[in-house]
Amino acid sequence: MDMRDSYNCVLCNTSVEEIIDHLFFQCPFSQSCWSLLNLQIALQAPTLQSLDLLKFELHSPLFKSIFILLCWAIWTSRNGFIFEGIQPTVDGCCRTFKKELDLLQHRVKIKYKQHLEEWLNRFP
Repeated sequence: MDMRDSYNCVLCNTSVEEIIDHLFFQCPFSQSCWSLLNLQIALQAPTLQSLDLLKFELHSPLFKSIFILLCWAIWTSRNGFIFEGIQPTVDGCCRTFKKELDLLQHRVKIKYKQHLEEWLNRFP
């Protein structure tokens, strides 16, 4: 059976159904990616409550962008594996996240530029 025909999570290679909560919050791969930001996901909390906790922990005016870009990096890691056979790694996810943060510099408001530069400097 082709992995594109399955609903199981390809990132953690288990028979857990790949629903949004699992893919972005509960999957061990995703949790490792969130730990790049020194964040721990509240696994038992409902999704909206997890988002509120993340917002509080990040304490950043760029919370939405940071959240969306890390989710995008996780998603592209997943798709890279499914469609191109590229093994997902936390380092690869981090590179994608940093690349997207770098692109964000071109459209972020001037008052947030320094804050974004501080975020970019966190990653090698």
